[in-house]
Parts: sequence; C-alpha cells; structure tokens
Amino acid sequence: MNRTVVWLAAALLLAVAQAHATGNPPAVQWTKTFAGWGGAKGYCVQQTSDGGYIAVGYTGSADSTPENAALLVKLSASGDSQWVKTFKGVGGMKGSSVAQTSDGGYVLAGSAALYAGAGHWDPCLVRTDSSGNELWWSRLANHVSANASSVVSVGDTAFTVVADDAGDSGVVLRRTGINGNLRWRHAYNVRYGFGQNDEKLSLHRTSDGGYIIGTKTLLKVDSLGGQPQLKTFNSLENANSVIQTSDGGYAATGEADSSSIYLLKTNANRDMVWMRTYLPSEWSRGQWVEQTTNGGYIICGTTRTGDEGDKVTLVRTSSNGTQIWADTLSADYGYCVRQTTDGGFVVTGTSGGLFVTKLAPDRRR
Repeated sequence: MNRTVVWLAAALLLAVAQAHATGNPPAVQWTKTFAGWGGAKGYCVQQTSDGGYIAVGYTGSADSTPENAALLVKLSASGDSQWVKTFKGVGGMKGSSVAQTSDGGYVLAGSAALYAGAGHWDPCLVRTDSSGNELWWSRLANHVSANASSVVSVGDTAFTVVADDAGDSGVVLRRTGINGNLRWRHAYNVRYGFGQNDEKLSLHRTSDGGYIIGTKTLLKVDSLGGQPQLKTFNSLENANSVIQTSDGGYAATGEADSSSIYLLKTNANRDMVWMRTYLPSEWSRGQWVEQTTNGGYIICGTTRTGDEGDKVTLVRTSSNGTQIWADTLSADYGYCVRQTTDGGFVVTGTSGGLFVTKLAPDRRR
C-alpha cells in the first residue's frame, strides 16, 4: 500500500480518536428565533417528511401579537422559515406538542381559554393542513384547567392525547377520532410530582400498541387506556420524558434532588437497571430524552448557576449512560431534542423567543 495512503489513514484514525476523547459537542449549524418580542416558548420540535422541521409553542404575553396564542413554525431543511401560524381561540391558546399526520398535515395539542381573561384553560386539539391552515380545533373538556400536553397520531383514524386535570382526576388519557370527536377517556389517580406550568407530560406509543406516560411514576397502559401499571422511584422527583428503548425497556429523564439531570434505564418490567446523573448545579432538569440510532441517548434540559443563570443544556451519552459530551446553547430553557436523519440533532426551547437550533451530525458511540 502507498505510504502516503497509510499515513493519511493513520492520521484520520488519530483525529477521530482525539475527537472522541475530548468529548467536544457537534457544531451548531444554524439557529432561528421566532416571536422574540413576546417571550415565546418552543415546547416540541420534530423533523418532517420533507426533511424540514415543525415546532410548536406559544407567543407569551409581554408585548406579543397576538397575545397568548399557540405558535406553529415550519422550517426548511436548511433552517429557512417557510411559514409561521398562530392560533388564538377566544381567550387564548397554548401549544405543547405537535405530530405530523399521514396526509402531511399537523395536529397540535395544548390548551384553550373559553373567554378573555379566563381562569380555566381546557385541553384542546388543533388540526391543520400541510401549510399550517386550520382545518378544525376541538376542546376536549370543559372547565378543568388542564393542558393537553402530548399528542400521538394513530394511523389514519385517530389521535391520542394526555392531559393533567387540576382536580381529582389526575392524569387523563383521551382518544379522539380523526375529526377530534372524543372516543374514550381514562383518568388515573397519579400526580405530576411537581406542578409547574412549564412541565409537560410525555406520551409515547409502545411496541405492544399501548402507551407509556411520564409523571412522577412511569405509567404504562394498554391500547385502550386500560390496565394501568405504575412504577415509582422514590429517589426521583419526576419523569418529564419517558420512552421505550430498542431492547423493550424504558428510559426516562427529569431532575434528581433538584440539582442534577438524571437518566434512568429500566427493563421491560420497568425495574431499574441503572441511573446516571449529570451536571450537578444550583438547579438542573432534564426535559426530553431520545434514544439515538447507535443505542445511546440525547437529553435536552436546563441548568442554572448563580453567575450565569439558566442555560439550555444538551447531554449526549453512550448506551450505558456514560457521558460523551455536554453543551450549553443559550440562555433560558430547553424543552425538546430530536435526532435528525443526517445523524445531527434539532433542539427547541425559549431564548429570547421560540428558538430552533440544528446541530451537525454526531455518530460517536
């Protein structure tokens, strides 16, 4: 073999090994901010079928136009804004979660006020076409002061949403038809374990057609919302995000003792396999976890120190929870991260508005 080729190959292997050893995070490719004038927040982002991105949140109330409106933002693959839509309702509307539907449109879950200055925010769904134009919106309950915080598109026929009721109902899971009509409703006597407005219950479908819901417990139910199975971990304050992993178990993130981001791994019975904590500080919280294509994990959350305040934070780990790298992106709060088809990551949260940040590919194990 040519010596030059051998030397170049050795140099490349050394560079890769050094990159892995240093734990440097991938570079930021672009960041876009929307509705910065109103302190808008981004709660959920995902890659769309055309390679672009959809993000949902709300505009806030400080000098925003319109005030307290759900905010839906579509970006191209390169981060260019394609359209921005707001949904106000009567007294206001907030968007918490978004899913793309099989026809290329979108469904967002959140809450809506019945009238201006309303003290009650009722869980709702908004259905749009592929351009973000409203097709219908549906109020899922009356006068419960609850937020529909996650939505899952179930084939071509239905949506399933999860909400927290402020009264005695606890966590509520609802299935609607494709036009938003209620099909069934189940309430579970389970509490968040916190109670701050920015906390969103997570909902994911499991391989058996059921659902896993993150609260103070890991709540597993079947495809019809029945047979609830609860698992509580006393050392943890909450499970802000929980997913099923490729081995049939589960992974969750949240805050441990209010001072660290945690990553919990369980088996299929939701028994703890291991737990890791990251970035102990004055206050730290994991908001979202995803399993990456190589079996590791990416966590989005927030850390706080007295000198620097709140920072949007990402933690990348191996399959056994060992930290590969950690990064802070900007001020304020991080709520959602997804791995993209190129091996990078897309993040949303609030930092002078609803922001969407795209990170370069990262294929480290």
